[in-house]
Amino acid sequence: MAFSELIALYLFLGGASAGSFAVISSIDLATAFVHARDRRYARTPTHYFGSRSRSVTQRRVARLVYSVAFAMIVLGLTCLLADLGRPDAFYMIFLYPTASFMSLGAFALAFLAICMAIALAEAVLVLSPAWEKAALVAKAAGVVLSLVVMLYTGMLLETVVAVPLWRSTWLPVLFLFSSLSCGCAVVLISTCFCESYEGIRAWTRKLIAADVAAVALEVVSAAALTISVNAASASRPFDALLVGDQAGLFWLGFVGCGILAPLMVELPALIARRRHASGVVAAMSLLVLVGGFCLRLALVNAGVQVAV
Repeated sequence: MAFSELIALYLFLGGASAGSFAVISSIDLATAFVHARDRRYARTPTHYFGSRSRSVTQRRVARLVYSVAFAMIVLGLTCLLADLGRPDAFYMIFLYPTASFMSLGAFALAFLAICMAIALAEAVLVLSPAWEKAALVAKAAGVVLSLVVMLYTGMLLETVVAVPLWRSTWLPVLFLFSSLSCGCAVVLISTCFCESYEGIRAWTRKLIAADVAAVALEVVSAAALTISVNAASASRPFDALLVGDQAGLFWLGFVGCGILAPLMVELPALIARRRHASGVVAAMSLLVLVGGFCLRLALVNAGVQVAV
């Protein structure tokens, strides 16, 4: 496989779409579970409320996030096919499945796209209780598949043994937490487009707290990746990111936009129990997405340079 900017974009879109689906589906599942246990609904024949268990504002947010997540995964797969140059090579994975990691990742992406389509249909259309239950199952399965896809985007690079920069088990872990942070950012941006932003602030505080946790774990994973990669090779391949040609992308893009900016904006607000305006939340979330893309682009570019 020829690694290029399209592969970096595919890794970003695949991880961000899986992260955003995991975040919004977890919120929907938690909301449905709370309503199912509420005694006021105990006599309801279905014992489950899908779109009806959420407020109008929450349904609008879910509709937007599911739409964006589905669009991102389709665009990401398009980037992968364009980089391969031979779309039939991708189709062969489904026609002749194997036990390889590439085959597992391809099927996880395909089934996740199906789960996204079902969740999107439930968010957009007025469905019967039976279909709402099916959507609940799709969301639960999609959360598991999302975790697989988020790890897969990192393991796709790790399995390329010719590139010492990517040969670390910490790379998939870093991609996992980066994808979750990007997922929180997508949901937070979606809340800013709601007519009633005030009615969704209970979500934003919890999402910001989750994003801070994900970013903190990103820092730990990035540090562990740096140490493990440089310790495994005398050439210290990670230095290509720290002081090499990709240092600008790494420090300004990933560290500046994806790590420092959200921590400087979100952490003080959480400690002081202060709430930001929708414009601040949107700007901070966009920086998180920029940081997620810069991380992948820097890793792909530096890996190719080190391998040459």
